[in-house]
Amino acid sequence: MNKIKETLNEYVCSKDRVIENINKNSVQVKKNTYLKFATSFIILFGFVALGTIFFNRTTAYVSLDINPSFMIQTNAFDRIIKVEALNEDSQSITQDLNLYGRDISYGIEKIIDSSANLGYINNEQDNAILVTTYCDNTQKRDEMQNKIHNNLSSNCNNKGIKTRIIDSELSEDDAKTKNRYGVSQAKINLVQKAIEQNPSLKFEDLINLPIREIVNYIERYENVNNNQNGNQNGNQNGNGNGNQHNNQENGKNNKNI
Repeated sequence: MNKIKETLNEYVCSKDRVIENINKNSVQVKKNTYLKFATSFIILFGFVALGTIFFNRTTAYVSLDINPSFMIQTNAFDRIIKVEALNEDSQSITQDLNLYGRDISYGIEKIIDSSANLGYINNEQDNAILVTTYCDNTQKRDEMQNKIHNNLSSNCNNKGIKTRIIDSELSEDDAKTKNRYGVSQAKINLVQKAIEQNPSLKFEDLINLPIREIVNYIERYENVNNNQNGNQNGNQNGNGNGNQHNNQENGKNNKNI
């Protein structure tokens, strides 16, 4: 009888130990599962965070001037991460546009469409758009500039919009520094060029004009200055030839005497 009891006790104790081991193993398995899940989550979160940081890293600036002026920041994939309205005219356009994550060409197309709808671009007249790019990689800047120019030109032609696209470049300081006029530095440079052609022009009168009017001023006075220089050169050449002819005649007379 005692042996039977001892055998039963050993069996029960053995069963308890088995159950205890199973429970321990189960807990350990759960711990390992949780640990693997937490590790995977941390790795995934790290990749997402790094990807977000990289995606939102500005690698290029594109300023767009019509009369509304915009500064667009893009990442390494030519995707828009920020559109800044530089003046009141541009604010009325960007407030209805969500261009984050869009390709730069698509974004500019939408800005041009909205500008046309609000009358800043008119099919009945010649228009001018100043596009200026900055990128610390020269090759990348040239590629982006050509891409924007070709897509913008094609888009305007398809819609029957007469548009002159003026390409320009920005320095890093000009791209990142705001000015008090609410326009891009490229437009300021264009105004200064017009004043160089005709010093009687005033900066304050030109800075808020559409790009097409500033370009018209520059070309008008370039033509005037070129004509004046041509006339001066012609007069100088004429006077020089006349004096040379007179000197030759005087020499002949002196010889005859």
